[in-house]
Amino acid sequence: MTPNRNDGVRKHFEDERYFTGKYAKQVFETIGYAYAPYAKTAVCLLVLGLFARTFLLLNANIMGYWADSLCDGHPVANITCKPVPSWFASFGAREYVWALLGVTGVGFVLNTVFRIGLSRLGTHAVSHLYDEVTLRTSRLPLTFFDRTPVGRIVSRFSSDYNAVFRMAGGPMSEFFCILFDLALTLVLIAVASPLYIPLVIATILLNILVYKLNNVAMRRERRAVSVARAPAIAHFAETAQGARTIRAFGKIRLFSTRFSRLVRQFLSQRAKTLLLVQGFSLQMSLLTSSLLLATGLLGIFFVGQGWVSVGSVAVAFTFVMMTSSTVQQLFEYIANMEEALTGVERLDDYLRRDLEPGAFLPERARFPTLHPRAPQHKNFPVLEAPVGAPRGELVVEGLSLRYRAEFPRVLDSVSFSLKPGEHLGIVGRTGCGKSSLIQALFLLYPWEKGTLRLDGRVPQPLPGAASDFLLEHYRLRLSLIPQEPSLFRGTLRENLIQPETREETEAKEPFEVRAFHVLKRVGLGDWLSTLGERPLDFHIEERGANLSAGQRQLVCMARCLLQESDVVVMDEATSSVDPVSEENLLHATRELLASRTQIIVAHRLTTIAHCHRVLWLKEGRVHKEGTPAEILPEYARDEGESPV
Repeated sequence: MTPNRNDGVRKHFEDERYFTGKYAKQVFETIGYAYAPYAKTAVCLLVLGLFARTFLLLNANIMGYWADSLCDGHPVANITCKPVPSWFASFGAREYVWALLGVTGVGFVLNTVFRIGLSRLGTHAVSHLYDEVTLRTSRLPLTFFDRTPVGRIVSRFSSDYNAVFRMAGGPMSEFFCILFDLALTLVLIAVASPLYIPLVIATILLNILVYKLNNVAMRRERRAVSVARAPAIAHFAETAQGARTIRAFGKIRLFSTRFSRLVRQFLSQRAKTLLLVQGFSLQMSLLTSSLLLATGLLGIFFVGQGWVSVGSVAVAFTFVMMTSSTVQQLFEYIANMEEALTGVERLDDYLRRDLEPGAFLPERARFPTLHPRAPQHKNFPVLEAPVGAPRGELVVEGLSLRYRAEFPRVLDSVSFSLKPGEHLGIVGRTGCGKSSLIQALFLLYPWEKGTLRLDGRVPQPLPGAASDFLLEHYRLRLSLIPQEPSLFRGTLRENLIQPETREETEAKEPFEVRAFHVLKRVGLGDWLSTLGERPLDFHIEERGANLSAGQRQLVCMARCLLQESDVVVMDEATSSVDPVSEENLLHATRELLASRTQIIVAHRLTTIAHCHRVLWLKEGRVHKEGTPAEILPEYARDEGESPV
């Protein structure tokens, strides 16, 4: 069979997960984790809510006693009146009014406290869930972000979370009110007239039957809505990020058409789901109307036979009517709660995924999932090398890497070593593995095999081996100047990553002094002079949109220089700057980073001419290694470049 030419492309992306069948047990465990810190408060509020609904529903019984008291001693033909309880025997109209007002007032106050309290508790619990999912998602392997469109991730933390948050507030308290009303109604109907109990039970059973007949289809379509929403969000995010390119190539209509198609698909699925939900609601309404008719006819029959009193009929009919509408509301809320459960299900998918190898959950993570927890930091040095050992010694042996099991190796048994303060240049054609080597050194992807030691310690072993560094501590000892500069929305100070702790800030000269010195050394002195009296508070737009490409790269260079790391990695760092800025930048690195271990991926051969050694990569392997005088002339001839 001829392979589909798109199969190779599709393998790079993970398909959206489709959930089927019943909700997994883990979904309800996750809800329990979210509410666990508030369990005692929740129980107290539920008890309070039960009392509140009891007081509110007692009105019907009091009115029934009032009705019976009016005809007591004045029987009408074929109609009997039930004697009122002894504590109501002396009540007149005024007392009954005050009793009704008192019960209603107490019920209203308790019900208000219950609703507000449970709504606040629910929003806190859902926010707790959001935080826990965020903690784990931020520590997922980089392959997850490579294979998952950003819009799909955004939809989990926006639309799916919103569905959960929306139901955890007021609707959650309303749901429990309905449950309390239903339970109390059964009790109060039994007190008023047990003859109506079979009818109430029949009402509940018939509503359960209608719910069961519609439940599977509604659950399936709600899950389909969640899946259909993500592509439109993903496409919108991609379009916003690539707006300049889209306009430059005149492809606005193409992207608008595609977005419209995706939105139509989502709206079509949404309409299909709403049609099912409204059909279910209509079935419930028809059932409720039929049961109310049956209740009225039975009431006339029971009174005519003298089996019940007028007040009992009024109370029973009121409660049966309430029960029918309450049961309908209950199952409609259950159907709507399933939308929230679908959101929890999709958030739980991210909550329980495996973390990046070597990553740990912080101490503030509270959900008892099986992810590894951070060990005692005192056993893992952050920046300190072993006593007597040099800082910045890096040894790599037999490094092999492939991004996925079915893909070929991008690095094959790469080995090299660097002494403290040594500078290593890396050259090779596009696709030879230079950037993959950089990513492997930062342990962004798990190695297939090989070992790495920094100052004699193992930061990230293969499975089953011991580790001397926490992953986050190891990465603190390396700094990166990437080919594509990354800036974030915020002040220049924040993008330079000012130390957060007082000890870090006071350990050396003030951060502002160091920052000004470094920014001037990389060639941004003239730019700083145009930013006013407080240049470090200059606001940088998202992705550095209000800076030139060269300025963005120089800010990233300054950020690296300000970081107290032992190993500095530059991945074609000068590719976005002009020759003058490049010379300033290289001079700054030689001056400020001279004592640090450096790994420099060459953009131009002149950038690595000063290195102690050069590593030549070919097809993911070390082709040759030697001094610049030995490697660069041969490399220039082989690649057809100008010699240094």
